[in-house]
Amino acid sequence: MSDNQIDKTTDTVMLVVFAAGNSLMAFDARSVGEVLRLPPIRKAHGAAPYVMGVANLRGRIITVLDLEKKLGLPASEVVEPRLLVIEDQGGEAIGVYVPELKDVIQAETTELQGITTDIRGADPDLFIGILRRDDTLVALLDPQRALAVS
Repeated sequence: MSDNQIDKTTDTVMLVVFAAGNSLMAFDARSVGEVLRLPPIRKAHGAAPYVMGVANLRGRIITVLDLEKKLGLPASEVVEPRLLVIEDQGGEAIGVYVPELKDVIQAETTELQGITTDIRGADPDLFIGILRRDDTLVALLDPQRALAVS
């Protein structure tokens, strides 16, 4: 688990949990600016295959990524697609398409475990840790690494 990603000065962290690639994944809620119904998306010609295009959010143009394609995960069934707007340190935003928003949960920072192996084929460097609760696993993504557009 990367110390620069989880605030160790607090005992808890809020996680925005969603379905992706037949798995549960999450972003730290502090990095999620807003959660929206999927807006109209215009194709971005010549972009990477995981770039769905761009969207206009109240005059702000953001790049929209298909997280499953970006991570090389199988496409999951679309239940109620959402757009998570992830704010980065420089004031830029990336839209992350997710097929289904599951929940916002609070977790103790002590519940988060480090990544030791691949997560269903995805690069483990893209993750901060894993939350294990009962029979449920939630992979916590590192927004800077997982959403880097190359």
